Amino acid sequence: MLAIRILLFLSIVIFINSRRTAKNKRIIILVLGRIDQSPRMQYHALSFAKEGWKVDLVGYQDKKGPGLFRNHPNIKSHAIPTLPEHLAFRSRLSFLLIAPAKILHQLLSLLFILFKIKQASYLLVQNPPSIPTFFLGHVLYLLRGTRFVIDWHNFGYTILALKLGKQHPFVKVLRIYERVLAKGAFCHITVSHSMQQVLEGWGLRPCHVCYDRPPTHFQPLQAAARKSNLQVIPADFDPRKEKLLVTSTSWTPDENIYALWDALKMYSETQNAVPLLVLVTGKGPGKADFVNHIQENRLEKVRFCLPWFSSEDYPRAIACADFGVSLHQSSSGYDLPMKVVDLFGCGVPVVAWNFPAISELVHDNENGFIVDDSVKLYKKIEMLCSDERILRSVRQGALEESKLRWDDEWIKTIPNLFIVESS
Repeated sequence: MLAIRILLFLSIVIFINSRRTAKNKRIIILVLGRIDQSPRMQYHALSFAKEGWKVDLVGYQDKKGPGLFRNHPNIKSHAIPTLPEHLAFRSRLSFLLIAPAKILHQLLSLLFILFKIKQASYLLVQNPPSIPTFFLGHVLYLLRGTRFVIDWHNFGYTILALKLGKQHPFVKVLRIYERVLAKGAFCHITVSHSMQQVLEGWGLRPCHVCYDRPPTHFQPLQAAARKSNLQVIPADFDPRKEKLLVTSTSWTPDENIYALWDALKMYSETQNAVPLLVLVTGKGPGKADFVNHIQENRLEKVRFCLPWFSSEDYPRAIACADFGVSLHQSSSGYDLPMKVVDLFGCGVPVVAWNFPAISELVHDNENGFIVDDSVKLYKKIEMLCSDERILRSVRQGALEESKLRWDDEWIKTIPNLFIVESS
């Protein structure tokens, strides 16, 4: 009860102070994850920088450093130090034991970084995770007057429930923490109208939708360029004899890669099936097990290629695909998969797994298809590989989607939320 009272007190103080005036065009963007794997926050950083904001982008970085905004004069990146590798989560028990130490490490590291940065008018936080970022948002506002804004990609407690179960005490506590501390934010941004409705039901206002849209480096492939783009794919591929299916995954429980394998097994047993190269991109904890699975259970007429692409090569590779598959099932049902946005940016139609919000992005029989089991997924794959008329039809729908761009979506919503008092 004491913890809840503290959270309520912080929220009330933040709400009372939330009318402080923003004084400068400086914003901190906090990603408690890998910056190179957080494209939406990178796009935010670039958009703010284009509008003349000074951007401090805080997050974990790989050895190569940030890619999309390297050397941008208005963006400075700050790397969060990582925990030693032997403290990584390897089981449910290790998660429960190590999580408190990891949170404390993050809290102290971020406090040091945030107070080393020049005073900013706004702090834009990616959620999830909300621990300890929501708490830090309150602290930074209380001590510096920096307005705290949340960009909701999903709900942290629903993701934790995938690990621990919906009834676990930690999941219930996180749900309370997320809802209570979010009330102190200056405003909220969501990735879907479905999520906006949920947040408004929690009493979180103002709440605005900014859809994920592809940036300019995701473009439909011109026929003449396909040969050169295919060179980035580390597998022999002959478009005259094979189809190319691409799926991107983070190898987490909310993306069941084995549902795709089951569908492809059925496809491989189909008479006169067109040979298929399946490009599976991404990194994550389940990748090694899947590699072993496909090596031990080889399929006829289906080949797998599991590369990791640079931020420069990824758009070139997926633009070569005949169609894509999204296996994202959403822990909450209200987020939307960025991988579908990327594919649409390249004019590639998508077969997507069904969940409540997906129809905001994938329109069945127009720019792709929505399925809810492996049998239906198999039937759509077989149809797209065998019927050029249907493939052309949904590709035309995807090409229409490719006209919707991040800059257009961002400029109509975000600048109106981040107001700075003129001097």
